[in-house]
Amino acid sequence: MSAPVYAITPGDPISRARNLMLRHKISRLLVTLHGDPVGVLTKADIGRRLDQAEPQWRRRPIDQIPVQLVMTKSLISIYPDATLPQTCELLLENGIGGLAVRDEELYGVVTKWDLIKHFAQTSTELPVSEIMSDFVAVVHRRHSISHILQLMEAEDVDRVVVLEYGEQPIGMITNSNLTFACMSGADAGSRKMFELPILAEDIMSAPLTTIQKDGLAIDAAHKMVEEQITSIVVVDEDMYLAGILDQECMLQAIIMTGE
Repeated sequence: MSAPVYAITPGDPISRARNLMLRHKISRLLVTLHGDPVGVLTKADIGRRLDQAEPQWRRRPIDQIPVQLVMTKSLISIYPDATLPQTCELLLENGIGGLAVRDEELYGVVTKWDLIKHFAQTSTELPVSEIMSDFVAVVHRRHSISHILQLMEAEDVDRVVVLEYGEQPIGMITNSNLTFACMSGADAGSRKMFELPILAEDIMSAPLTTIQKDGLAIDAAHKMVEEQITSIVVVDEDMYLAGILDQECMLQAIIMTGE
């Protein structure tokens, strides 16, 4: 787990939460009231809620929006003596990125990143092929952003892999890449999200981090930790796309190995 726990109150402004996240390089904060945890606030919460573009958000500067309007009010906890596989199962079942570690008192927070960092230090020889996801949403470098957005919505994914003509992956596009493109359009003073035909190759993250299909899961964990990335593209011996490894795959590795 990670400790100490950084916390804010429901009445604190979003600007303070954002500054705490940046200063301490964290992606979540516990929300406490009179010392008792009442919820959690993540970067995703802030981005998702403020992106809803409802009139109430547009009228209020970020420093005036209280945490209680954005936070996730259901706080899921786990006991300090829980096993790592139990922790992974609870994260996966609830589709969340972190848990409060507590019994009568609060000890800390355990996140997917904490678990992946631990797994990277183990000696298991579990192959990548046993935990990778075979499904990958793909686009070609000349596809438009409109096409990418439609594909991500249709497939319910938060990232796509960009292919060179053929099947060799050359980049990745996530929600962060798309957000940057949106902000660039706004900075240019355009009323439209995209004034020019922006293509996949214009906003993709490259060079791409990959791992061989017959590689080891702990090597993938090392790469994720070292490069601070949440997914790795899996390729075969000819460097063609074979699958993808994300944080959920790594949690499955911990469940399978008990490490």
